[in-house]
Amino acid sequence: MRKLVYYFTLIIAAISFSCSGGPEVSPEMQGFMDEISATGSMIDAAEKYGYNAQEMPLDLYELKEPTVKEVTKEGEKVEYLVNIKHGLIDSDVIVVWKDKVIVNIKEPQ
Repeated sequence: MRKLVYYFTLIIAAISFSCSGGPEVSPEMQGFMDEISATGSMIDAAEKYGYNAQEMPLDLYELKEPTVKEVTKEGEKVEYLVNIKHGLIDSDVIVVWKDKVIVNIKEPQ
């Protein structure tokens, strides 16, 4: 009986761990991803968060379903590795924030 309870506890713990949310995302980053989902454009979304650039990764595609895969903090900057779907494929970009403003959007190296 104890083994059964033990295994049941392990299964519940594994399910809880696998269902837990992804990396912690700031409200600004969540708003940026919501804006991408609403407009389908990273350029339009980025402009609302203080970032303007002549060129940007994935600027020619209609984007959907952005999800944060990883968060890295470097001093005052926070980098989000974001996966974004466009058409039948998806791509990763890095969105860099400092003081609640986007300072860079780039492709991973």
